[in-house]
Formats: sequence, C-alpha cells, structure tokens
Amino acid sequence: MKRDIQFYDYYSLHGSVNSKSYVENFFIFDDINSFTGGFHSNTIINYPIRLGMAVAIICRKGHMKLRIGLEDFVVEKDMALIILPEQIFQLAEISSDFQLSCILFENSFFDIQNDFKIALDLQNYFFRQPCIKLPDKEMKEIMTIFELIKEKIEENRNLFLKEIVQTYIRILFYNVCNILFKSKEKGIKTRKEEIFEEFISLLSQNFRKEQNIGWYAGKFSLTPKYLSKLIYEVSGKHAGEWIRDYVILEARALLKSSSLTVQQISDELGFSNQSHFGSYFKRYTGVSPRKYKYIRKE
Repeated sequence: MKRDIQFYDYYSLHGSVNSKSYVENFFIFDDINSFTGGFHSNTIINYPIRLGMAVAIICRKGHMKLRIGLEDFVVEKDMALIILPEQIFQLAEISSDFQLSCILFENSFFDIQNDFKIALDLQNYFFRQPCIKLPDKEMKEIMTIFELIKEKIEENRNLFLKEIVQTYIRILFYNVCNILFKSKEKGIKTRKEEIFEEFISLLSQNFRKEQNIGWYAGKFSLTPKYLSKLIYEVSGKHAGEWIRDYVILEARALLKSSSLTVQQISDELGFSNQSHFGSYFKRYTGVSPRKYKYIRKE
C-alpha cells in the first residue's frame, strides 16, 4: 500500500497538465482530464497529497469528498474550495459528473503588496474553513472572470500577459474577501481564538521592532512554547511563522514600493545590521534583498 505523501510543485505539475492555459507559476483549467494518465484522479484517490501551490476549486456540477488535515469536507455545486500551500489533503471520492474550474498558483505569482495583512487573515480563515458557498451573483461574476483569464492566456503574444492575469486574480481575491467578510459569523469565540486574535493585533503593531516570541508570550503570561502551540492549534502556523511572514512580506513591500535603501529597510524592521537582515531575507525567499529589489523593478 502506498503511504508516502505525494508532493507536487509548479515544475512537477507542468509536465502533467495537457492544458495550455498557464503562465509562469500559474495554471488554470476546467477539465479534470487535463492531467495526463500518471496524474489521473483514479490514481491519487485515498493517497495523501501536498502541493507547493495554492489551489482554488469551483465546483460547477457533481461533488467531491476529501480530507484536509483531520477534517472531512464535501464540495458541491456552487461551492469554492481553497487548499493552502503545504496543506496535506486526501481525495476520498469524485462523482462521475464532477465538473470544476480550477486555479493553481505559487505565492510568488500573487503578490498583494499593501494588503498582505488581509491575505494573512484570509489564510487563517481558509485553514479553519476551506469550503465556502458562493451566492448566485458572485458565482456568475467569478466564472466570467475565470473565462476571461482563459481567453487572455490564449493571447500568448501579449507582452503584458502575466500582469493582466495577476490583475484578474486580484479581482477574484477581493471578491472572495468581500463574500467572507460580509458573511463572517459573529459566534462566541474560544479563549484560544481570542488569544490568537490578540496576538495578531499585537504582531501587526509591533513586528517591526519585536520579533522574539518571548516578548509576545510575556504579554499573555504564557511560555513561548505554549503560545506557539496555541497559535498553531488555531491557525495551522506557529507563532514564529506568523512573525516571519509579517517581517518578510513587509520587507518585500518596502523593497518594491519604497525608495528606502536596503540598510534603511533593515533599520526599519529592527535588524541589528544589514548583514543579518540580508541573511534572514535570503533564507526565506531564496534571494538577497538587493537582488529582489532589482528584479521587482524590471
């Protein structure tokens, strides 16, 4: 029996998709048979899978059953499913009449810049509730945008193809945000959820100067280890990962959209020196701050 977790990133999927609807770090398709025989749904049912990309699936007909983490979900008509990068999921059943519209993209493709805090909040929401029901009006609008993306990608000689597709994806992103924020339940929060929200509030105000978990744990009179465990149980990420994400995303935004030098950004984010900032940034992005700044300006 096969037990290993199958991992697929953009490059491994690139060779498995027959669809021509893709640009760098991005796929879009509406036929489950777009995949070659080696990746057909029947060959991956009941096997754990992890993707190095975010996945957004819209169910147009039929249903799909799957497990994400330890929870079971059913995706039915006019529902959206969001699977975050590195989440482990397992397909249990795909109905014979299942029809979908699917988008897969790496984080580097979708850079939200100034709205990354909304993206992090959305990420936390989808970790807890990956399936949402789409109202009729929003479903029609989302499918219209989906078709526009497919049509645009076919214009492979368009010099601004990637930028246009990114703009369409941003429109989808803000539409989903609007649906979620309008329908967000006001139910009673657990103490863990309250601490998580207080942690995020503290983090958003202090991450530029305070990057030590101990400082945040002290605000709750908890040990760093227990705070990190609690944050993970609520959000799927440890406290240190949340701190890292805020710092890296802020660094990216400053490198791209400000006139600050790398040294000034290092100071702005509370690093002891530019060398420390450079090694920290490269560890989590794969490139130096200076190179990232240059690439983003091209």
